[in-house]
Amino acid sequence: MIVISDKDIKGEDYRSLIELALKKCDTFAFVKRRDMMADEELAMKYHYKLVRNIQEAFIERKEQSEWEVTKLLEATAYVFYYELNEQTKHFLQTKSNSLFDWISPLPEDLMFFSGDDVWLAVCSHEHFFVISEEFNDFDDVIKSIKNA
Repeated sequence: MIVISDKDIKGEDYRSLIELALKKCDTFAFVKRRDMMADEELAMKYHYKLVRNIQEAFIERKEQSEWEVTKLLEATAYVFYYELNEQTKHFLQTKSNSLFDWISPLPEDLMFFSGDDVWLAVCSHEHFFVISEEFNDFDDVIKSIKNA
């Protein structure tokens, strides 16, 4: 995986990245950290309202203490996994305008998978992401999404 720090992908480039992800990946996930919820019941009610239009693409929710870009020491988070399809692509393109905008109250740490392999994983609050080694660097990512 290639680590890219402090370089967000925004606007039309972000939407094009989601298009490229749809071509390369079959699932995506994002996170709701339990230790960041003042009121878990209220936070989860908001979350389920936010994702109601993509519920038919829902695969599973796991309670985890670590995922591709984060390892919590004492807390857990809910990681929600979804099929990546036209409907969920539209959801991802319209609910955020950049990779780093996936932060509370939205779910955090957007991740894309091709089978069991991570294609892209974002650590929103730390402003970095990791991406497949099919890319050489950030400029290569931007070039690829503009050509997608």
